[in-house]
Amino acid sequence: MIAVDQFIDDLKTLGIQYLESGYNAQGQPRLMGGTPQQNSPKAGTPVTPQYTDSREAIGQWRLTAPLDPHRAIAAKFKAAGIDLFSGVVTIEDDCTDAEIDAIFKRLDAIGVQTFCTNGTRVGIAPRIAPFAEKYKIKPAFHTHDASDDPNEVASRASLERLLAMSPQFMINLDIGHYTAGNEDALAFVRDHHDRISHLHVKDRKKDHGPSVMWGTGDTPINQVLLAIRDNKWPIRCIIERDNRDEQGTPLELTKKYMDYMGRVLEG
Repeated sequence: MIAVDQFIDDLKTLGIQYLESGYNAQGQPRLMGGTPQQNSPKAGTPVTPQYTDSREAIGQWRLTAPLDPHRAIAAKFKAAGIDLFSGVVTIEDDCTDAEIDAIFKRLDAIGVQTFCTNGTRVGIAPRIAPFAEKYKIKPAFHTHDASDDPNEVASRASLERLLAMSPQFMINLDIGHYTAGNEDALAFVRDHHDRISHLHVKDRKKDHGPSVMWGTGDTPINQVLLAIRDNKWPIRCIIERDNRDEQGTPLELTKKYMDYMGRVLEG
């Protein structure tokens, strides 16, 4: 992860005022042998010693790592005038209640009001609900494209099931992934705008296709942005760059897509 001070300088150069970041987990050991979403071993595959050892290390870090370094990071963003409004964390299927409490305690320490659930799946959501209520921090369930798996946060049915579990639950709609899973991002935004904390904006092809340069895929980026503008819905739109089909530095490409959104919203 890029050094905090350099990252803040880059954000100020770009004029970015709102940020979602995984700095809440800086220092956490890396999970090995899990799914691409860093959750649990794939169904039907054995639990490896690599997974067991790394998963235990993560649990111990969550329970014992001091909070002050993360408070200090949050203070730097605040001093720079950047609203660190959302953290990022996967709550694994085998997470203990003590770990879940520690996750929320760390998020509370950095002062966020919501967090992207990253690879968290539907099945553990009922166990998350009481901690969301206790800390008044809203999990924003992040969508992927595995819309044929009811345990993945991917289909409209899975999202509506989550929203029915707790008033604290929100949706972090990744409109690129959602489109790649052959779901209708614009319709979901229109129907559930009051339960969407923020979007991840990217362009992907349907039928689980790749992420591509904005404007060349199937994601209704422009239509979604205009619907939010015209209805004045308080939904933050976060640029997420994971396509590999264009050249440029991270700053150059982020600026490119900030300008893209500006042209759409001002048109």
